[in-house]
Amino acid sequence: MNEVSYSAHISNGKSALNSKGRLSGVAKHNLRKYRSKEYDRENIVLLFGSTNLMRDVKKVYQDTFSEALEQYNQKQTRADRRIDDYFEHLSGKNQDMAVEIIFQCGDKDFWEDVFMETDKEKQNKENICKVYDTLLEQLQKEMPDFKVANAVVHFDEASPHMHVVGVPIGRGFKRGLETKVSKRSVFTPKTLENILQNSLRQTASVEMLIHFGVLVKDKQKGKNYDLTVAEYKVQQETKRLEMVAGFLEEKQDRLFNANQRLEQAEKEVSEAERRLSDTKTEIIGAEEDLIQIKTEGREMKQKLMAEQEEIRQENLSLKTDTLILHSDKERLLRDVRKATDEKEQIQVKKEGFLEDIGVLDKEFEKRLDFINVLDKLKALFYKLLSMIPLVREFAKFVEEKKDIRAASPYGYTPLGRLLREYRTSLPQHDRLVTFPEIASWQTSTGEVVPVYEDYNGRGTEYRLAGFWNVQKEQAVKVSEIREEIMPENRICTLELAEVYVKAVESFMEDMEPEECTRENRPMYQRQNEEYIQGR
Repeated sequence: MNEVSYSAHISNGKSALNSKGRLSGVAKHNLRKYRSKEYDRENIVLLFGSTNLMRDVKKVYQDTFSEALEQYNQKQTRADRRIDDYFEHLSGKNQDMAVEIIFQCGDKDFWEDVFMETDKEKQNKENICKVYDTLLEQLQKEMPDFKVANAVVHFDEASPHMHVVGVPIGRGFKRGLETKVSKRSVFTPKTLENILQNSLRQTASVEMLIHFGVLVKDKQKGKNYDLTVAEYKVQQETKRLEMVAGFLEEKQDRLFNANQRLEQAEKEVSEAERRLSDTKTEIIGAEEDLIQIKTEGREMKQKLMAEQEEIRQENLSLKTDTLILHSDKERLLRDVRKATDEKEQIQVKKEGFLEDIGVLDKEFEKRLDFINVLDKLKALFYKLLSMIPLVREFAKFVEEKKDIRAASPYGYTPLGRLLREYRTSLPQHDRLVTFPEIASWQTSTGEVVPVYEDYNGRGTEYRLAGFWNVQKEQAVKVSEIREEIMPENRICTLELAEVYVKAVESFMEDMEPEECTRENRPMYQRQNEEYIQGR
């Protein structure tokens, strides 16, 4: 079975993250925070943290050292010995603020063979991320005092690899903070050997076997595979300097070397001039050498100055792009706030419309119930109207002081049926009945109703026996009020139903135009249809 290489490199020496500048440089390289033809921001995958590595590291500081920092400051009696910000405090101490580990499984040749199948490029990248994600998880499990702040996978270099930046934590210190940043406490020879080179190597081997069908080579004896990040980048021959300042520093070093060479050349010229007295041939040769050295120096200086100007122009371009991005961000924020305000206004209007519809629905339901009641009353009144001729017939019998025959050989007459329905017996006199709900008369003694005797007890014949005072609840003789029992003094209760019916009809006629006007509006038509469907 094929085997591939494995390496885990930690930052050390010149690549140590011992200042904010170094940490910022790593952030720019790892997250592609600069323009470059070789590197592509779209070909990196963030596994842990955010696109702001500096903020991720500061968060680890805040979560890990805030309690120890507070305890330390409480013990200090002098204000100048207190530490306000532990991150800023370490940035000026020239000691490791964080540590970077670079993991790589497989070399350039292996991955070129893998990515030859272009139709599986997406799947291959996903599998690579799974391998490194498992490595990252195992690293956090086996080295809990190495708090990972940010992890990213690069696909835009010779071989896919993972950059992990974290903070090493030491505990139990007697001087300074009890818990502090300590690379020496975490990355011991035992840790490097047992975890980075053995345990994680085995994890990488299992993952590569699962996803790519190959194993990781065993560690070779006699070789130190814990190289520094700087050595790793030289070994890969594909890394570029991590930020624009690095380019400038390189050019300045080359210019310095050229100046040294120029100074050396001038010394050689002086030596050649001193020897002019020896031989003319040597003088001519020395002059030629001097001219050549000066020419090379001028050409080198001009070339370095041109490269420096190019870098300066690139810096200006980066600043301009940054200003444009800030402007676009502000514009987008204003658009978002405007859209949010409009959404809130629409929601308020929607709630108002829903509330109005609810009120209208309740009002409409009440009106429908009221109309139903009016329809029932109208039907009842029409029924009462059909009784009015019988009421008038009864009143005529009473005013003429005649007896009433309420039956025929075929049964009760219509008046007989009316009298049976509305008769009321006097207390303790079952055969003496009155009809107060049919009609009464207003006399000098008060309102009276006729008292009839149910002659045979079957309600077929009634004889006028006298009158009954409604207010005083006492009997009145016929002879006392005979002349007052006349149509002008008649109070017919059922006859008033005709007046009530006309009043109801008039009210209904007045209300119908208003209801028709409202119901013709689109909103009310739709509401009425929905209400009827609901019922």
